[in-house]
Amino acid sequence: MSSRPRQPHAKDGHLPPARAAALAALDKVLRKGQEVQAALDTVLAGAAVRNGANAPAIACNTSSKKSGSTAQKLTASSPADSALRHVGISRQDAALATELVYGYLRSEIRISWLLRRFLTAPEKLPQEALLTLGVAAHEIVHLDRIPDYAAVDWAVTHIRQRFGPGLGKLANAVLRNVARLGDDARIADMYHADLPDPRDFLSVYHAAPRWLVDLWCDAYGPDRAADLLAASAQAPAPAVRVNAARPGWQALREQLIADHGGTACGHAGVVFPVGGFPAEVAAQERAGLLSRQGAASQEVLDALRPDTWEGPVWDACCGRGGKALALLERGVDICLCSDPNAGRLRGLRVDAERLGLAVPAIVRASATQPPCVAGAASAAAGPGCPALPVQPVQPVTSDTPDTPRTTGTSGGTASAGAFRTILIDAPCSGLGTLSRRPDIKLRRTSTDLDALAALQGRILDAALSVLPTGGRLVYITCTLNPAENEAQIERLLSPTGAASAAPVTVEVQHTTPADTPAREFFFGVVLRKG
Repeated sequence: MSSRPRQPHAKDGHLPPARAAALAALDKVLRKGQEVQAALDTVLAGAAVRNGANAPAIACNTSSKKSGSTAQKLTASSPADSALRHVGISRQDAALATELVYGYLRSEIRISWLLRRFLTAPEKLPQEALLTLGVAAHEIVHLDRIPDYAAVDWAVTHIRQRFGPGLGKLANAVLRNVARLGDDARIADMYHADLPDPRDFLSVYHAAPRWLVDLWCDAYGPDRAADLLAASAQAPAPAVRVNAARPGWQALREQLIADHGGTACGHAGVVFPVGGFPAEVAAQERAGLLSRQGAASQEVLDALRPDTWEGPVWDACCGRGGKALALLERGVDICLCSDPNAGRLRGLRVDAERLGLAVPAIVRASATQPPCVAGAASAAAGPGCPALPVQPVQPVTSDTPDTPRTTGTSGGTASAGAFRTILIDAPCSGLGTLSRRPDIKLRRTSTDLDALAALQGRILDAALSVLPTGGRLVYITCTLNPAENEAQIERLLSPTGAASAAPVTVEVQHTTPADTPAREFFFGVVLRKG
């Protein structure tokens, strides 16, 4: 954060605004299973509406100190929701709440381990009290700009008022013991001393589930795994993609780099130092001059040489269209975007209009069953986009439900030569985006990976079945898991592994390096059929 945050004391039965918002958002993540940014947006928007304050959620967050048990779920509603009804929330408080939420989720395993050093039976504490201790401990260990006494004060006051003086005294003792650890709580020596097993150390010190540590150590070796875990436990560097379809985009990119100490990334991107987006980004985004997109996402797309892809191109797992829009901005012939989620597709249309781009054909369909693009949909895409008669598709409108209705395959296959390139930005475990989406560590388990790999296999087989000879299949994930990445490609290269009888060859492959300043990791490959 750019300035020292205000340090209000908890009094009159109310939590300080930032802590109230953080506890409310974490309640939604941990107890209700909401995604972290959606939970934070809901809490901060609700506080702004109730108090007439202008407090938008801040998507990029930062840790002020260097940092390297599965999260306890709340069993009762957090009182933070009611506390927010009585306080205003400023931009500064919104920024601190954002840091507390993201920072706690990134460091929860380490923080829980530290607390257990001073708690004989943490499982017997009310879950709200345990979460309060965790957030305060995160402040003490990882946030330089917040004095230890301020973190102790609000948490002890809140716990005492909620659960009585006994738990208040316990909270005071525990948090003061955490504060006495000083720098030891942030450096590796103490963890090495108490955790002789190297993988236990990596799990606790880098706040990663043990199954993830095992996965990365087995796949990449302990040294690279340690680098990946360290990067994933820190805040990502914020980045934007300048709209290359607008005149003068190069000058805007150079200005952003010069004015804010940024560096170039991808085709038209700028990555800024960790600490937040420049103030002018919001207005430039509204004007369609740029979009927020992670640096690693931009780099994998650029590394796959999209200027060489032959059109028309079908983005078969488009989501909200970040990659499709980036490709359209640089003149790639994207004719069709499809996704099973109507809400994301509506967002794609909104973003395309904001950026001043011609909206491609947009249909709701699973990539495991290629969609039917006929009539109006094909016309909307322009004369170069062919029909693909496989599955009937419901038009996407403002009233289209987000959950797709079940549709059966109508038989038939795509006409040969329909799409010369098919982009699969595959649904995946997201293990490469833990710095930006730390809640994934709480939701994902090792058993999820097999199901995702099976889904990816079905999507790849469906795409190959409609890809003409000589066409390209582009496969991208935002995860680091051989079963979702390299093993998928090895199967397609095998004479007996792929559904398509035509041989497949690799044209280019890219994996984000472990030392990337983006602190996110993508895998991508371009395959040629026949």
